Amino acid sequence: MGSLMAGESEIYGLIDEGFKVMRSGDENTFEQNSGQISGSRFGLKVKETISPDLKVYVNLENGFDVDTGELADSDRLFNRNSVLGIETPYGTLEAGRTGALVAGVTGGIFAGKVSPFGITWQEAQDSQILSGAVGTRVDNTLRYESPKLAGFNFYAQVSNGIAGDDGVQSSRKDRYAALGATYKKGPFMAVLVVDRMFTKNASDTSAFLGDDYTTVNLGGTYDFGPVKLFVAYQYGDGVTRVGKISSSVKGSVTGTDREKNSTGYDTHAVLLGANIDLWGGTLKTAGGYVKGDRDYNTFRNDGSLRYKNSDDVEGWQLGIGYLYPLSKRTDLYAGAAYVHAQNWTDSDQIARDGSLMSKSDEGTNENTRSFIFGMRHRF
Repeated sequence: MGSLMAGESEIYGLIDEGFKVMRSGDENTFEQNSGQISGSRFGLKVKETISPDLKVYVNLENGFDVDTGELADSDRLFNRNSVLGIETPYGTLEAGRTGALVAGVTGGIFAGKVSPFGITWQEAQDSQILSGAVGTRVDNTLRYESPKLAGFNFYAQVSNGIAGDDGVQSSRKDRYAALGATYKKGPFMAVLVVDRMFTKNASDTSAFLGDDYTTVNLGGTYDFGPVKLFVAYQYGDGVTRVGKISSSVKGSVTGTDREKNSTGYDTHAVLLGANIDLWGGTLKTAGGYVKGDRDYNTFRNDGSLRYKNSDDVEGWQLGIGYLYPLSKRTDLYAGAAYVHAQNWTDSDQIARDGSLMSKSDEGTNENTRSFIFGMRHRF
């Protein structure tokens, strides 16, 4: 009986420090960076066995900047993870702050699994291409994970106020919900996540016209032994950004731009990648493509239509990296990436009588190249 009542605790951490050279457009930069392939962190895990069928656990985790020693978030002590959970034969239920199911952080099941780089490795990260809530954590969360059923695990998650909404009346909170499933059999893994953000814009409740948005995410891997292949597809409906290539100002209300600011992008994104065992380490390579568009109108102060606009965004990415283990806890790494981004807007100027006054188009093309190297140590 004594062993059943025993508690387990673990203090752990990770330090990742390195350097980055980047050329974006006409600008060159050289930086010393913390957390290039894994966010630097420290944390505490506690688990207590109440009975053979019931365990209680806690995970508290905070990020920090190795360069300065500063906490990653000055407003939170445990910005990366803060959960209390229970494990039963019927599944695991946890409450607190954790990653969205679609994200690549703790609690997520998609973005961190369908690319060799996950949401790290700087410009090689898959969040350059994937949209929606990828890579984010959400507050006020309940997350359920089923026991394994014929190779399947099922997931559900809800957030009653995604970030800093505790002081906002309930009807004005931004909320998040997601359903997901994974299937594993031998070397094959597949994952599906559908999520939706219910936007009430807690920070500006006076005149918000924003829409909810949804992503559908499907991916998988196959491990051949010396080579592991990755593939993923994402559809976004009304999302606030197209990867890291273009962002709308959806959620901000500024006079005649009200309709523009309530309109998100419809997106399609694909990713392909591989891990290859080579020279005692792992060679990583991946590529991705994303396309997004949105149509929106802007109005005169008298309410008449002034412009009909269409935004088209397109981007692609190539990344390569190498991870070499010096020991079980220490790795050396190097990586390079290339990202191409194009953002184009077509505008029709409309007279007060509804006739077309003029047509215009303008846009930007930008190429980004980066190279990183560094060391990671777990403790």
